[in-house]
Amino acid sequence: MLMGEEFFVVAALGDSLTRGYRVRDPFAMDQRVPYPAQLEILLRLKLGRMVFVVNAGLNGDLTEGMIGRFNMDVASERPEAVVVWGGINDLGHARTPDHVMANLKKLYELCTEIKATPIGCTLTPTRRTSIAMLRLNDMIRTHTSEKGIILADLYPTLADAEGNLRQEYSDDGAHLTVEGYRRIAEVVLDALSPILPKIES
Repeated sequence: MLMGEEFFVVAALGDSLTRGYRVRDPFAMDQRVPYPAQLEILLRLKLGRMVFVVNAGLNGDLTEGMIGRFNMDVASERPEAVVVWGGINDLGHARTPDHVMANLKKLYELCTEIKATPIGCTLTPTRRTSIAMLRLNDMIRTHTSEKGIILADLYPTLADAEGNLRQEYSDDGAHLTVEGYRRIAEVVLDALSPILPKIES
């Protein structure tokens, strides 16, 4: 979809954190809770026009899975921007940060191929943030800076003084509360700001 058209579409690609999973209520999916739904509201208020944020999150997904379903779940929506937030499950399956980063690079390239702006995201902290996560986040920051890719640095907004996930933002030490997902939506909104004037003009 082109910038001059009526609708502005963002695809949010990720795992259960994008899907909006909540451990205390995993089966009652309140569609207002996931960060893509909250981001859609914020964008509509900011732009004063119709905006759609497609929730392409899949519980338990790895970055390989995101690559495999990119055409069906993302490219088919013809988005202007794609928020790429993945890797925590890869690390949980003992994938190395280098392996995950290679897949994230591929996802950024796939976004460019469909003429969508990629938005890279750092991983959010957990109850016991691992050295592997910190390393991967550094790699994401370095790569996005070097390649001029927009970065939504999610980690600092949810981290406590020790670098772990702040208790008030999570019920289980990894997935987020409603407020936690709201903070993600706010950070992603800020990251999208550089491309928003293109659709307001």
